[in-house]
Parts: sequence; C-alpha cells; structure tokens
Amino acid sequence: MKYLLLTTFAFCIVACSNQEKAASNETQTEVPAIAKNSQIDEKKTTIKEPYKSPGKPSAPITLEYSFEGKPTLGQRLNVHVKLKGAQKEESVSASLKYSPSLVADTPNNKLSFKPSAPNTEIVTITPTENGIYFININASTVVNGKTMYKSFAIPVEVGDADWAEHNKPEGTLLNDSKDGKVISLPAAEL
Repeated sequence: MKYLLLTTFAFCIVACSNQEKAASNETQTEVPAIAKNSQIDEKKTTIKEPYKSPGKPSAPITLEYSFEGKPTLGQRLNVHVKLKGAQKEESVSASLKYSPSLVADTPNNKLSFKPSAPNTEIVTITPTENGIYFININASTVVNGKTMYKSFAIPVEVGDADWAEHNKPEGTLLNDSKDGKVISLPAAEL
C-alpha cells in the first residue's frame, strides 16, 4: 500500500513539473506573437497607434458640380456635373434620380465619363416648388476587375429654404415603460 501511495505521489510530482515546463514553453512561444500583434517597435520600444478602419469600401470616385446662376422657382437651371475616377484607364458611369419637385428637361438619366477626355456633363432641371431638393447620383467604375459603386447627392436650394427646419427629425421623442427613448413617427398610408 505504501509502495502504491509513493508511486502515485511521484507520478503526480513528475506530471506537475512537466505541466509547468509546458506552460513556460507556451508563454515563451506566445510572447513574440503578442509583441508582434501589438506593433511594438523593437528599436524604440514604443507602441504605435492602433489600426483604424477606413470604413466601408467605396469606389474611388470624386464629384465636382456647379450651378449656372441661382436656383429659382420655375426657371431652368443648368448643373455642371463632373465625375472622376482614380483609375486612369477606367470610365465612370452614373445614373441620376431627382426629387419630385425637380423636373429634368431630358429623359436621359445616364451619364458616362471617359478617362481620356475629362468632360463635364450638363444636367438641366426646373424647380417646381421652393425648398431643399436633391439630385441623387449612383456612380460606378471598375477597380481591380470588380465593379464598385459610390453615391452622391447634390443639394438644390430653391428660394428661401430653412436648413434647420429641413434637418429637423420627424416624429416626437417619447419614453417607453422601461425609461427607454422611442421616436414616434407618423404612419405612412400606401
């Protein structure tokens, strides 16, 4: 019985010492990985700034636009639109949608911009009401063999429009039974 007890005790001691060695080996192998992942510079021993995500990927397209004159109720307005892609060899195509109070003179809602000749397209609209309206543009180009998209909105301010009123959230802010915030919006009938 004593022999069995001594053998078991010796086995436990050996097993415990092997676990300590294995744990110290694991710690030693993990240290370089941790140091590498936390971006520690070996020469200066300072921690670099953590990685910051650039956000959602979108097409490398820029928009330039200008108006010929001031948007006036009932008068035609020319809007010069120019879309440029960062890829020199790829063209940029775009589709346009207008707010209901902006009437387009031409039914063509498609634009195309060639990379070889930087051109400006002219879109002619006629505002039918005072207020703030938008020309929405969905542009696309090919990057590394894949089509990427980017959306833009050109604001058209007709007459004396109040941006504060336009940006005011709809609905009323209420508290629910659990003291949570709820925005109550009016129902939309279809």
